[in-house]
Amino acid sequence: MNERYLDIPSKTLDLFRRELSGYLGEKSLPYYVDLTNTTSHYDLYSLRLKPHHHYFQIDGLFLFPTFFLITEVKHLKGKLFINESNQLIQIKDQVEKVYQHPLTQANLQKTQLQPLLTTLGYPDIPVHPVAIFTHDQAQLSFHHPDMIPVQQFPYLLQKLVSNYNERIYGMDQLSQLSKELVTLHQERSLTFLEPKREVLSNIRRGVFCPNCKPKVMRWTHGTWTCSMCGHRDKNAHIDALCDFIYLFGYYINNKQAKWFLLVDSPFSTSRILGKLRVETIGGTKFRVYNLKSLLGKYKR
Repeated sequence: MNERYLDIPSKTLDLFRRELSGYLGEKSLPYYVDLTNTTSHYDLYSLRLKPHHHYFQIDGLFLFPTFFLITEVKHLKGKLFINESNQLIQIKDQVEKVYQHPLTQANLQKTQLQPLLTTLGYPDIPVHPVAIFTHDQAQLSFHHPDMIPVQQFPYLLQKLVSNYNERIYGMDQLSQLSKELVTLHQERSLTFLEPKREVLSNIRRGVFCPNCKPKVMRWTHGTWTCSMCGHRDKNAHIDALCDFIYLFGYYINNKQAKWFLLVDSPFSTSRILGKLRVETIGGTKFRVYNLKSLLGKYKR
């Protein structure tokens, strides 16, 4: 990211890394869920709710007829252990970091979710919290049935489905609940840097050539071309838009994309954004694009 903004605050860098890590962790869950035969359920990911005065977010909420499952996802690598104060400790590259106990987080989400379920008319169903570690280089130095690597998630899921065998709600009721929760979901507004004049003037814009960066490529005839090495790539803007997320957050409009990607015309910019197949808000003239799903393709 130094090629984009030379004076990036360390706190901003840490925030982006946590955001990217969290997204990659949550993104890996559906694959392992699909490995099981437990098809009678609804999945909700990155659910952010505000039942009263404070927001809380659930990485993964699984609605089964017999129980609900809360997953707290950690995409951390290195050696991980729980200390005597019930904190999660990560040791990576000889650097030690302290995190809140993931099951404490999941149980707190359970405490906040249950009153909301009662208000919506869904009381008296067991809610089971678990912590899932999704990084393939995570070394877990603890043993707990509800704190597992993601590869064990299908087996845990099947075990829980077997253990919770009293049917409480039908699939129609779960479908209705999932719709109500999605309606209550509030996407988090995320901005890493304030777009002030001194910030904008310090940013290197454009789509960088992977071979010659920070040499900028040009959009011509439906592809990006580097005038220095001749490299061509139709999707080179993906990394640049992920850089935009890092700098300014998830949402971008045509004018902002034209400015950041250094595209000559708003029509070309519209075509580039339209092919992303991401969530959009608003009509044609005032359309805003949610770039969050691009983070899974981030290569930097």
